[in-house]
Amino acid sequence: MAAGFEGQQGGILMFRGHFDGASRGNPGPAGAGAVLYEDGRVIWEKARPLGEKTNNEAEYAALALLLDELEKRGVQQPEICGDSRLVISQVTGVWKIKEPRLQALASPLIDRIRALGAKCVWVPREQNAEADRMSNWALDKGPYEKKQNADDCTAAPLQNAEPVTGKNASAAEPPSLRCVGEHIWLVSEGGETYAVDLPHRRCTCSRGGDGACRHIEAVLLEDLFCAK
Repeated sequence: MAAGFEGQQGGILMFRGHFDGASRGNPGPAGAGAVLYEDGRVIWEKARPLGEKTNNEAEYAALALLLDELEKRGVQQPEICGDSRLVISQVTGVWKIKEPRLQALASPLIDRIRALGAKCVWVPREQNAEADRMSNWALDKGPYEKKQNADDCTAAPLQNAEPVTGKNASAAEPPSLRCVGEHIWLVSEGGETYAVDLPHRRCTCSRGGDGACRHIEAVLLEDLFCAK
């Protein structure tokens, strides 16, 4: 396991993230799931419905979901685990990415992985069970997010979680996407609407020009699917 950042007591916190994507039909209804562990304890997990996607698109969306949380927390040098041999092999450079649509999905994520100093590791499915559960939760029950209280080592069962409403709803719900022109999209999230210019990889949000914009990544998946 890779090192994270120093805690308040001067010790080194160890972070490991797992991701998984599921598609029933390939392409078909899809979901993304991700889980983050701190010193072996689950501190965050999320399920996000994706609409109609292929399995590989869902896997890349799940990896982006995990990277979003790692960046929000300022985690450095985490270990990232997934049971998709294709995705892990492509983002680590072991396999070349021959499909342009997967290249478009992978490139910004590779840059973000490098910025985090993350180590990406393939794991068998049985070692990725919680992320798999989240991806299927997204398909069967819809969006969900749980953040562990830093002072609480025993999280409540998933089925007891209360829905997120109001201005915080964006933390649990996927953004709403609408195409308004050729590769031009409007992304609505948390009561705000952003414009994404996909050909130029630009978004009107504050991160829209640094290559790590989640709105651009969400639109990439949708735009590729709509173009088929």
